[in-house]
Amino acid sequence: MSKNRLAEGIQSQALALGFEKLALIPLPRLNGFGSEVDRRLDALPEGQAKSVDKAVFERFAAFRRLSEVYPWAKTAIIAVMNYGVYRIPSNLIGKIGRVFCVDCRKDAQSQGYKASLALEEFMIANGLRVETERKYGLLPLRWAAYRAGLGRGRKNNFFYTQSGSWIHLEAWLGDQELELTENVELKPCPKDCDLCLKACPTGALAEPYLTRPSLCLTFLNATRPSDWVNHPLAKAAGEWIYGCDMCQGACPFNRNKWREDEEFPGLAELSQNLGLGQIVDLDYAWIRANLAPKFWYAPPENAFQWKVNALNALKNSWPPSEWRLYAQRALKDESPEVRRMAAWVLSLAD
Repeated sequence: MSKNRLAEGIQSQALALGFEKLALIPLPRLNGFGSEVDRRLDALPEGQAKSVDKAVFERFAAFRRLSEVYPWAKTAIIAVMNYGVYRIPSNLIGKIGRVFCVDCRKDAQSQGYKASLALEEFMIANGLRVETERKYGLLPLRWAAYRAGLGRGRKNNFFYTQSGSWIHLEAWLGDQELELTENVELKPCPKDCDLCLKACPTGALAEPYLTRPSLCLTFLNATRPSDWVNHPLAKAAGEWIYGCDMCQGACPFNRNKWREDEEFPGLAELSQNLGLGQIVDLDYAWIRANLAPKFWYAPPENAFQWKVNALNALKNSWPPSEWRLYAQRALKDESPEVRRMAAWVLSLAD
C-alpha cells in the first residue's frame, strides 16, 4: 500500500469508527513546542505559586525530546473524538467537570475507548508501528492538533473544532513518513471578548491563552488532594468537587454545541450516589471500587479527597442547617483529613 493510500485509509477508518476527524503530520512539524512552553513560563506572574506552575509546565519537557525518546518515530497521528453528545445527570453539572463524566481514556465500556483500540489495530494490521499513551498523551496533543490543521486554540486555553471545545484528542506516533492534514476554518476569538477570563472562579486564566495550574480547580480538586482548611480559594471553589468547566461554558463558541443525544455507560447509575451529602457518608470501599477507576486522577489511596471536597462544596452552597449533620458525622470519619475538614467547616457555622 502506498503512503498516500495508507494515510487516507487510516483517516477513513477513523471516521468510520466515530472519530470526528484525523490528521497525520511529520514529526518535525511539532518543532516549536518547546519555545511556546518557555514563552508561557516567562509570562507567569512572579510569586509563591509560580513554583507550582513551573513544576507542571516542566512535565512537558519530554515532549521537546520526542525524536530522542522515540528515534524510530516519523509521524504524529492525531484524532478528534466529540464527547459533547452525552446526557450529563443534573446533579453532576457544576460539580464534576463534563469531560471527566464522559472520560473514555480508561473506560473499556465506552465507545471512545473501543474506537481507539480498533483504530490502533487497523494501523498495526496495515504495517504501521505505533505507540500511544491514552491517559496523558505522549506528545503535545493540542499543539499537534493545531499544527495538523484540525482546529484552533482559544483564550480559555482549550482546543476547538467545529464541535467547540467538547472534544477529546488522542495521538499516536508512527514509524512511516505520512502526511494528511486538514484546514479547519474557525473564527478567531474577538479581541474584546474576555468572558472565559471573567468566568474562571479562581483567576487561573492569568491572561488569554495562559492557564496557571496552581490556581486551576482541576489541579486543586482532582489531580491532587487539597487542604481546603483556610485555603484562599476554598470559597471560590463553589460546588466543584472534581474539575471545573466554567471557562468552557462561558465561551460563545461552545453555545449550542452540546447535544445530549446518548447515554454514557454507567454514568446515570453512578450519579445516584453522588449528591454532596451522600459523598460525605460514602463507604471508602465503595469509593475505591466505583469512583477511583472512573475518576482516576483521584487514586484509591486518596479516597478521602472526595469527602473533603464535598464538605467544602456543602459549606459553600448549602445553609449550615442543611449540612451540619453531615459534618458532625464526618468528625468520626476514619480519615484524619476528613475529620480536620469537618471540624473546620463546623467552626465556620458556629
